[in-house]
Amino acid sequence: MIITDITARDVLKYDALDLKGLPESGVIAIGGPNESGKSTIGETICFALFGRTFSLEPSELVKMIRWGENHCSVNLCFKSSDQTHYEVARFLDRDGNHGVRLNLVGESENPIARGVEDVDNAIYDILGYGYDEFIESFYLAQREITTPHPHSYAVKAMAGITSLEYVSYEFEEEVRHEEAAISELDQEIADIDQELEDLAIDPGQLNALESEREQLVASESQLQGEIEELDAASTAYQDADPKIKSATSARGITRFFRFISLLLTLIAGASWGLLTRMPEHPYAQQLDGLLQQQIPQWGAQYLPWLLYVAIGFGILLVFLMIRGGVLTSRITRLNQSATELSEKLSAIYEAVPETEQQVESEDDTSEEEDLPPADTEIAAICQRIAAAQASPFEVRDSVGRELARMRRERQQQQERLIKLEQEIWSEKDRLSKAEKLNDVEQALEQKMEEHRQEIRQRELASELLAGATKQLSQRFNRDLRDLVGRTLPLFTDNRYEHLQIDGDLTVRVFSNEKRDFMDLEEISSGTQRQIMLAVRLVLSQELVNSTVVGKQFIFLDEPFAFFDQERTRSSLKVLPDLSDEITQVWIVAQEFPNDHVFDLPITCNREQRELVTEQQVLASAPTDQPMPIGEETHY
Repeated sequence: MIITDITARDVLKYDALDLKGLPESGVIAIGGPNESGKSTIGETICFALFGRTFSLEPSELVKMIRWGENHCSVNLCFKSSDQTHYEVARFLDRDGNHGVRLNLVGESENPIARGVEDVDNAIYDILGYGYDEFIESFYLAQREITTPHPHSYAVKAMAGITSLEYVSYEFEEEVRHEEAAISELDQEIADIDQELEDLAIDPGQLNALESEREQLVASESQLQGEIEELDAASTAYQDADPKIKSATSARGITRFFRFISLLLTLIAGASWGLLTRMPEHPYAQQLDGLLQQQIPQWGAQYLPWLLYVAIGFGILLVFLMIRGGVLTSRITRLNQSATELSEKLSAIYEAVPETEQQVESEDDTSEEEDLPPADTEIAAICQRIAAAQASPFEVRDSVGRELARMRRERQQQQERLIKLEQEIWSEKDRLSKAEKLNDVEQALEQKMEEHRQEIRQRELASELLAGATKQLSQRFNRDLRDLVGRTLPLFTDNRYEHLQIDGDLTVRVFSNEKRDFMDLEEISSGTQRQIMLAVRLVLSQELVNSTVVGKQFIFLDEPFAFFDQERTRSSLKVLPDLSDEITQVWIVAQEFPNDHVFDLPITCNREQRELVTEQQVLASAPTDQPMPIGEETHY
């Protein structure tokens, strides 16, 4: 940028400061004694551009206002590298109100930006540098010229590594963020592991419970079947008992009548045969006499009736035999229920574990001490039932006790089934919770791996950026050394031509006389300042090359302090020709050589409260001849 006009009111020592029509190239010399307001011009430029100065902290900015006044204002016009003409206007009062506006020259009603932050951002975009770079390069405040700090923001900007370091810093922040995320995930995984440990999952527990449930369901179903079968067999026996007794009684009567029928059939048949076949036999005659005695009407005509009687009783005998067979078959069939009940009861009791039998026997003994042991009682009742000798009451009692035991056992199985269902449900719930926790843990581990991958990528990118930064820094140091090597002889009358600039910007100079590099402490202070001035100018050139890429001004406040006249003359002689880009050079000094002329000389004094350009003097001055500085300069 090139400054074209400066207008200020009530800034530091000046009521009015009007510098207009400034030359865009050449040397602008500002001379005068101490406290005459020379540095005010540089601080006014710095305040106009960036809203702060080198000598004042941001909290002390109200000191820019002239003593006794309530506010100050500055208008500065400049041309950017593309020759666009801008105007920046700032206002500050003692209440801390700070206003600023940036616009094109002549278009104050249509500002490009307004407000401190917006204008600062806009100026940075236009100029390509900010306050820190400006202070370390183009603006040399009234101070000792020292070696620039190698890690300063300005030097990094000149080297072109600020963007790389910013990206690297962002990567470091992202790595810290990723590491924090990994730490949080690691804690979450640890919490999940603790929950899993608290669950104490046994992989085979659910299978064992389900297997036990299946066995218990089968056992309970079998027991229920046995209960139903035993109950049915007991009922059948009790129903069959009176039928057996009735059939047995009927079979006895039938057998009696069958015997009588057989006897009568034999008597009648034998009588008929004896009387008809052997009538002369003594037995026949005795029988005939007996019949006549018992039956007065008996005669030969009645002999066929004996045959009929024999046949009749024979038929009755057959009927009674059939009847007896039927009853025997019925009794046998009814006795089958007794056999089934006996076998069922015996089988069920034999299936009961001995421990349960012993417990039941002890329980029974505690209730009725006269009762025989359970196994003896069951064996006896089974024998009586098998023989159909047990009464329904005995069967009901014995079977009822066994059914009660079986129902208690079934109830216990059902209660165990209920507990098993609860345990299975609880185990499934625990397994489901563990599965969900494992899924969450796997997801967290996947996220952790993604964060690790992000860290690896950023660490790799940081390594690449570090390599690029190192390469740029090395190239910057090399370029700086080469540029200083070309500039330094001009300031030192070719006595010093080469500099050695380390990575930390430590400067050592090569002495032609000693034929070796020397530390700055080994040379005079004036030569040191010449060398540092050369380094400062080269840094400015580097910033121009890396960011500005156009015409640029430079403001040097007391750069020749402690210079003798000869060094001052040689420095003033070479300054205008050092760079094709740094064309507008502002130099502040208490005095200049009387024989040197400048493109614009400005003289300041202690009593002066206004510094105003006389346009007619500037207009009458030849454009191709610089003006000398002296007491007669018209300002």
